[in-house]
Amino acid sequence: MRQSIILSLFILVTTFSFGQEINKYFAQAHFKTDDVALIKNVEESIRAQAGIWMARIDPTNGNVLIFTGELPYLTEEELLNLFGDYADLIACPYIGIVRVDEIKTFPFEDCE
Repeated sequence: MRQSIILSLFILVTTFSFGQEINKYFAQAHFKTDDVALIKNVEESIRAQAGIWMARIDPTNGNVLIFTGELPYLTEEELLNLFGDYADLIACPYIGIVRVDEIKTFPFEDCE
């Protein structure tokens, strides 16, 4: 009886784990501000968020590069939420899967 319960739980767990793929994501964008203090504060705030492995905003040009830990997904809306009240200063958001999608070269050109 005990073995059948353990086997049933194992099957249940593996079934749900195959239904959702876990990936590490990267996000790129342009942060449109020259305020170095603001850039530093936003960068530190993003680093403190759950699921963020690395965040960097270049104060000289506003280029943003963020890497996540393993997540089931990362949407553009979630990326913008990382910037809180300053989401309206984000241009050209781009999200990719680490080791699957190509990281774009900075500076972004031809972005909307």
